[in-house]
Amino acid sequence: DGPSDRTVEILDILKAQNVKATFFIVGKEGAKNPETLKRITDEGHSVGIHTYSHVYSSIYESVESYLADFNQTYQIIYETTDVKPTIFRFPGGSINRYTSLFYEEIIAEMTRRGFTYYDWNASSGDASSSVTANSVYYNSIQSSEGKDRVILLMHDSISKSYTVAALPNIIE
Repeated sequence: DGPSDRTVEILDILKAQNVKATFFIVGKEGAKNPETLKRITDEGHSVGIHTYSHVYSSIYESVESYLADFNQTYQIIYETTDVKPTIFRFPGGSINRYTSLFYEEIIAEMTRRGFTYYDWNASSGDASSSVTANSVYYNSIQSSEGKDRVILLMHDSISKSYTVAALPNIIE
């Protein structure tokens, strides 16, 4: 949901640990933090699109609304980093109460345009209101157990200090 000042902290940890990550960019945040957006790609991390506004009621109003919002973020990423992102993540996951009627149509159109979407298969639980660094750590480890390939959902928005605090132990 960034980039934000938390993203800078996360990038510092990833650099120290020699770990790469994928950041799904919210366009309005990328526009406010172009240096951080550029740093993400300069340090070899992947970027994907997570819409411009992240406002479910407007982006999921129709396929056309989603595509217009999506394109704003694509342009910001490309103009800032010279990287053409090819991956995206739906705010709220690909199937949620907002997308249930037309998520397949969005996926088909995005695939036709050369984009691939990713959902997570493990979660840090850091979007919860009652979370701590310990709960982020334990949720991450527990939800990753037994999986050959883990796509761990974590957030880098400004309020996620507990995600930053848990990250070194999760990487370890």
